[in-house]
Amino acid sequence: MKAKQLTVLLLASLLLASCASDTGADSTVTTSAAEGETTAAAAETEDPNDRSNIKDNLPDNLDFGGRTFAIYVHPEAEKYSIGSEDHVGDIVNDAVVARNMAVEERLNIVLEPELQTAFDGSVISTMITAGDASFDLFTGYQYELAKLVTGGGVCDLYDLEYLDFEQPWWWVNYMSELELGEDSRFFAVGDYFLTALSYARTVFYNKDLYAEYYDNADGLYDMVLDGTWTLDRMSQIAREVYIDVNNDGKTDENDQLGYATYLTMSSVDPFVYGTDIEFCRRTDDGHVELTMMHDEAVALAEKLVGFFWQAGSMSQFAGGSDCTKVFSRGSTMFLGNAMLGTAEELRDMDKNFGMIPYPKYDEAQTEYRSLVHDGAPIGFVNGSSENLDMAGAVLEALNAETYRAVTPVWYETALKIKYSRDDASSQMIDLIHDSITTNFIFAYNYALGDIGMIYRDLVTKNSIDYASSVEKREARAVKLLDRLYQSFSENS
Repeated sequence: MKAKQLTVLLLASLLLASCASDTGADSTVTTSAAEGETTAAAAETEDPNDRSNIKDNLPDNLDFGGRTFAIYVHPEAEKYSIGSEDHVGDIVNDAVVARNMAVEERLNIVLEPELQTAFDGSVISTMITAGDASFDLFTGYQYELAKLVTGGGVCDLYDLEYLDFEQPWWWVNYMSELELGEDSRFFAVGDYFLTALSYARTVFYNKDLYAEYYDNADGLYDMVLDGTWTLDRMSQIAREVYIDVNNDGKTDENDQLGYATYLTMSSVDPFVYGTDIEFCRRTDDGHVELTMMHDEAVALAEKLVGFFWQAGSMSQFAGGSDCTKVFSRGSTMFLGNAMLGTAEELRDMDKNFGMIPYPKYDEAQTEYRSLVHDGAPIGFVNGSSENLDMAGAVLEALNAETYRAVTPVWYETALKIKYSRDDASSQMIDLIHDSITTNFIFAYNYALGDIGMIYRDLVTKNSIDYASSVEKREARAVKLLDRLYQSFSENS
């Protein structure tokens, strides 16, 4: 074991011990509570975020003889996949390094994560088509990997031993949405892929500005919790706070904006898939069929185009940093095209900000839905791997140990405490975490003739002609969907 790695492990252990002691937990009280002596003191000292005793179902005697498990690491997944000896002392980094070492020791394996300097889906495609066994696990952009699964060479996770998808570290609803049929599952998405969670779309709002107009800085939190946070309400607030500061009759970055974003296209996605509008459904055999045309889908186009093109909404920024700067200096109510991990970029913001989920379509919608950006790194197992006998155990152990030891550090300590500004934000972050989602036609959009991103084009063009757009694309999308299933059938 390298000296630096040992230092990281020791620091991580001290960190976890410190977190435990900070709760003020008394082992005697805890034992008494476990024996049925429930007291107020026990309730107060119990740490609701302590996952250290949540067990997995992996056998205790697994031993893979020191074999190497190679991981193709997407550039943006480095922080949560590898960790760095150069960042000893960063609590998340130390927890990641400690997790990897714990899994190696438990299974008697050597994890060999190889960081890629750039990502190219065609490289992975060539490797799996050629039966190249250099890597056991690939991680990459969701939208890129989705194009590869039907070509063969990807391992069906249901064929692997030791995986237990009933455990809380697996994001089962998310993985189910990516399935091509009910009897196969190719994409692994769980706590080990923490970058995907950091890519969950999130609305940031200026609490100080909100308080100026509506008195209660936490008013939007209340709105979220009572179920009245809708697209119409967000649009109304953005209109009401807009001020044409320079009186030139145009919305620009010198004004007080209601909504600021960049890249109109990707800014639209979380609004669309934050609704419960059905764009596709699964048949009894698990296959997907399109259901694009109905009144709510048409009305959504009108709402979104109206919101993005109303006075006070601005999307003509050169890049995300310019847009974030406008929000940071307090010149806009809402920041668009942001993700949960954007909180890290706002740590030095003087103004108070809040984080909330994307709005519902209307109050009849029962739950919020937080879309994960399709550029989030997810993973699949190489069908040509020479380590398929242990791949399930490695994945299970990595996700379980992340859930127990890394996610609490990032989620509870770094994200909630270090980057958020108030206790209520923690509740909102919990809500976003619990509502992460994707959608089949969004994930497979590029294999379906862009049918999943119709609203991008409509908003960009300031057009509400949803019906015409669907008519132009649907027939081709249906053929491509059939071809997708045919290719999947031939190569699976």
